[in-house]
Amino acid sequence: MTPVTGVMLQPPAQQARPTPAQPGLPTPARAGWRGPALASVLPSVLEALLLVAVIAALWPAFERIAGFGTGRAQRFATQGIEVAGLPPPALPAVCAAVGAAADAVLQERLCGAAVSRHATPATLAVAPPPALQQAVERTLRAFAAPVADAQARLNRLRQQQQEGIGELRAVADAIAAIEAELQPYLERFALERGELAGPLPLHCAWSWLVAGQALPDSAQNDGAARGNALLLFAAALDGRTLGAALASPARLPARLPAGPLASGACPAAGDAALAATATLMADARQSLSRAQKNEAMQALLRSAGWQWAGAMALGYGLLLWSRRSPSPAAGVGVSLLAWAVAAWLARVPWPLAGARAFEPARLELGAFGRPAGFVLVLIAAGLGLLALAGWRRGGAAGSTRASPTQAMSSRLGYGGLALATGLGWVLLLELSAQGHPVNRYLALYHQGHLWLGLLVFSLLLFVRQPLARGLARGLWIVGEQARRAQARLGAGLSFALLGLLALAALAGVGALLTNMRQLTSELGRIWLIVGAAWFFFLRAGPMTMRLAAPGAVAAPIIRYAWPLLFIVGLLVGAMIVTHDMGPLLIAGYGAGAFVAAAVAMGWHQRGASALAAFALALGLFVAWIVAVTAALFQLGAVDAVTAARLESLAAPLASTNDQLALVSWFQRAAPPQGFGLGAVPWCGHAPAAQCSGVPAQVHSDYTFTAIVGVYGAAAAWAAALGSALWLHRLIRHHGRVTRGEPRLLATAAGRLAHDGQALLSWIAVGWVVLTTCQLAVTVAGNLAVLPLTGVTFPFVSFGMTSLAVNLAFLALCLNVDVPPERRHG
Repeated sequence: MTPVTGVMLQPPAQQARPTPAQPGLPTPARAGWRGPALASVLPSVLEALLLVAVIAALWPAFERIAGFGTGRAQRFATQGIEVAGLPPPALPAVCAAVGAAADAVLQERLCGAAVSRHATPATLAVAPPPALQQAVERTLRAFAAPVADAQARLNRLRQQQQEGIGELRAVADAIAAIEAELQPYLERFALERGELAGPLPLHCAWSWLVAGQALPDSAQNDGAARGNALLLFAAALDGRTLGAALASPARLPARLPAGPLASGACPAAGDAALAATATLMADARQSLSRAQKNEAMQALLRSAGWQWAGAMALGYGLLLWSRRSPSPAAGVGVSLLAWAVAAWLARVPWPLAGARAFEPARLELGAFGRPAGFVLVLIAAGLGLLALAGWRRGGAAGSTRASPTQAMSSRLGYGGLALATGLGWVLLLELSAQGHPVNRYLALYHQGHLWLGLLVFSLLLFVRQPLARGLARGLWIVGEQARRAQARLGAGLSFALLGLLALAALAGVGALLTNMRQLTSELGRIWLIVGAAWFFFLRAGPMTMRLAAPGAVAAPIIRYAWPLLFIVGLLVGAMIVTHDMGPLLIAGYGAGAFVAAAVAMGWHQRGASALAAFALALGLFVAWIVAVTAALFQLGAVDAVTAARLESLAAPLASTNDQLALVSWFQRAAPPQGFGLGAVPWCGHAPAAQCSGVPAQVHSDYTFTAIVGVYGAAAAWAAALGSALWLHRLIRHHGRVTRGEPRLLATAAGRLAHDGQALLSWIAVGWVVLTTCQLAVTVAGNLAVLPLTGVTFPFVSFGMTSLAVNLAFLALCLNVDVPPERRHG
């Protein structure tokens, strides 16, 4: 294998065959393991003690956060009366009923594919669809219900006043409290007019719509205009933003109805009434969700420490069990059940709800509240897999293939994960309670993200061995078929066909994933990691031999390295067509590590010492970084986003984007030990209603700066350098358990199987290289050395996709398969 990130792995031709008792590899305490009993147990004991030490170290921070209460400026306090009982979105039903009668531009923006092809402008009825009428009636009842409830309570209290029941002052205070709560609700939703049973903007828009539907056809008020009005009103009722839709050239009925509503109370144009209704309904629909989130955030601040410690303990228990190589079906089933119960107990919000929706795993606050739908699905899936595992075990007794023994790859592995995730959650809780108001629910969303990431982590712990064997065999077959196809078609035709397939893939990616940067960043990273692992898995040995042969080396390098160049080139093309340049810099730096390792490996084969080869790899990697950085500053202006970030880097005070200036000032203003939890001036010295301090995205791009603010510069550097060391330790022992090439191994059951650990080790090396580059780039961006790329601080920053992907790769490299003594192939 290769000297990557300081890990010198011997080339396959020279690597000694490992045995289970090889020194330096942490081993499980299993019967028959060589060496003293204490030596076999000590690694596991140290791993567990490190986890306990991490929890103990971070526990005071969670205790401090538990005292935040309702947060800065009472942001999590009750915000008045909420509107409950609003109808579900009405736009889908209206689109299905009359969408085809509207103009095409509105159909595309509001309905998409959910359009009935039977409705035409000529077939529209003179009244709105029944589904829309029912939605309006239900909406009016929802707004009126709190008023009626408050009025009933006021009537009862006033009756008590008149009859002299109860203490007079207490009754008067209760009446005043209800009136003080009710009046802001009436003003907020325009309910002051006593003759109306709902918000004034909604009445205006509905009256305009009904009158417009009944108007006779004319050049202005034809069937298409009525269809447009129906779609826009339904969208407004759903609380959707209508800015782009109202700016379109679609026609609308112009006349408002005559009567009391037209006498100055309603706007003169229908689009103004629709815009006011959309704003009001968006506020109403969010009021209940915000109240639920505020309630959940207060509970989370109090219990976050227990939740994090419990999640880490559960994950560690599943990790220990996975090393005993249970049935994958049983392991996955137990993991699904365990994390489903954990989600229900902690009221974890469903992380895939989208649009910042709040769908807790336990619907009610009570201890025995109903579980959400996704919890029931996970429980059903877990029970089904356990039943399948029991059936397969009973039907295949005595013939089950034994899986290879597994051991930890590093004693620091799981403890480092606990420290990184705990630090990240502490920062997000602090930012939610004390930072920019826009970020007040970040910790709540991160609760779901961490749960999902640990679920993925646990599932992959149990399927890593069959997944590795399947991938190793599948990629080997793909490589062989590609080689045969090239021999049959010829080099020219093969490369032409490959180019066409690449162009088709780029076109599809550009059409489906443009401007979805969080997703494309992680997909690009996965593509490069797996692609580089596949390349070295199949070609590292032959390439090393060819490089070691006497004579010219340029032709062999090109001949054997073109698949890696194709993988990198396709990634570059995908990043360009999706307008996502952030991963490009990281991919460029990471590719340098692979190229430097390959060249140093060949030189080592030609007789150079290991130390000289390592020095060559390090020198080439540094030169590559310098070249890529120079290219960034020279060619970065081609992309508009990159150009703006380069401008901010060059002149932060004069740039239109002054975020880097704010971040630099904040780092210099922070005391050496940090401001401490609850005392960081995230919003500068602005009043409570404003926040003009650090940028709002401090939770993602500026995590290093956030650590500086809370704990000081020394702690931030310790976190960055410690993360790099931890990543290195994760792969340090992988070279002791595999030769890194396709081989067949004799299993404990006497059968032959593909060496899946070889491919997993290459994947682990690729992931560690790219993640280390990502860490270096995000720290350099915070220090104004490089422009910010939008990438996160691994395992610490906010971001569901990044956290889940990193935990998935960690699960693949945290355990290693201990090789049998007999090898074949």
